[in-house]
Amino acid sequence: MNQMAPPPGPRTARKRPRVSKAITVRNFRIFFAGSVISVPGTWMQMTAQAWLVLDLTGSPLSLAIVTSLQFLPVMLLSLIGGALADRFPRRRLMVITQALGATQAIVLGLLCATGTINIWHIYVLAMTLGIINALDAPLRQAFVSELVPTTHLPNAIAMGSLAQNLGRIIGPAIGGVVIAAFGVATAYFLNALTFCAMLAALALLRTSELQPRRLANKQRLLGQVREGLSFARRTPPVLFLLIATAFIGLFGQNFTTMVPLISTYLVHASAAEFGILNSCLGTGSFMAAAIMTTRGAPSSRRILLAGVSFGLVLFSISFSSSLVLSGLLFFMVGAAAVTFSASMNTSLQLWAPPEMRGRLVSMINLLIPSPIGPILTGAAASTLGVAAAVMLNGLLCCLGVGVAYLYLLHHRRRGTDFEHPVPVDDIIPARSAP
Repeated sequence: MNQMAPPPGPRTARKRPRVSKAITVRNFRIFFAGSVISVPGTWMQMTAQAWLVLDLTGSPLSLAIVTSLQFLPVMLLSLIGGALADRFPRRRLMVITQALGATQAIVLGLLCATGTINIWHIYVLAMTLGIINALDAPLRQAFVSELVPTTHLPNAIAMGSLAQNLGRIIGPAIGGVVIAAFGVATAYFLNALTFCAMLAALALLRTSELQPRRLANKQRLLGQVREGLSFARRTPPVLFLLIATAFIGLFGQNFTTMVPLISTYLVHASAAEFGILNSCLGTGSFMAAAIMTTRGAPSSRRILLAGVSFGLVLFSISFSSSLVLSGLLFFMVGAAAVTFSASMNTSLQLWAPPEMRGRLVSMINLLIPSPIGPILTGAAASTLGVAAAVMLNGLLCCLGVGVAYLYLLHHRRRGTDFEHPVPVDDIIPARSAP
């Protein structure tokens, strides 16, 4: 007589796969602690810089010029920075970029403390910081894969996003208090100290516990950039990610332009209410980053849903003139933006061979946020009105995700697997990078 298995209970549920926690890895804990200290300092300096420019000149145009000079090198040098990150030991390069960042902050602090600061000093040093950031960003993102095993990488990237968004929330607040109490020079000196915290973290890492990696073959830098672009073009899962990212970055994630426009012309917010909308955006981003630390490797479905949600919420914002409703929508759009960007970043790094990661993550830095996006948004707002410009941006984000989805369907019909990344742990490194 055959035994029958008991039927499953009504509350039988599928267990969520266990997420490998990056924080259990000593090297990552140290690096994460350095980031938690360093990132707020960066946002504190940005707050101090904006206040200083307006205090010196009283000109919004001067502030726009400083912002452009700081982000222009990211557009011009990100791919070069990615090639350098693949070509040389990333830890050593990060020591150089962090030391240069601290020096830049100290120079600004000394100029302010001695009363010799002029607007042209800020222009030059803003461009200098932009060059440093263009080289440092792909280093920092790709270096995470050397701190943890591949199984821990999704959680490590989510934790990095958590640190970035925590800094975005508390950095400007600390900056405002420091400027009011001690002056703008102190804010710059404190930021220099936060760079020192990251330098200390890098010094404390155990080289023997870093994940081995293959260094890219040495050739001309532009040749390495072309190699990275060719790999992205020939790898459907990577190109799928970059298509969606290009639209979201170009038309959606230019909050420094859209939030002031929406708060001024749609919500008619006061200065305090403008701060509330920014806080809602930052809180949504932080909450999403925290939730992402409990999730495993992202699927293409999660990326598509996050991208469409982002576009639809952005579209909805264009119809709101209520502070409460707009605050809720900003919370949602911040959450969708971080879910999309963190999932895309994780998936891209999982698909990339170790010797190609720097170049691929540099493409993210080039696309999000796009330096062209604010110009397009401003032009559309001037021509069509703010509501129509925001609505159009939301629709174009949805269109871009739709294009990426059609590309995914086309290649799935041809047998391409988008859900199982390259088994990078099976690749034996040709050379170890200390």
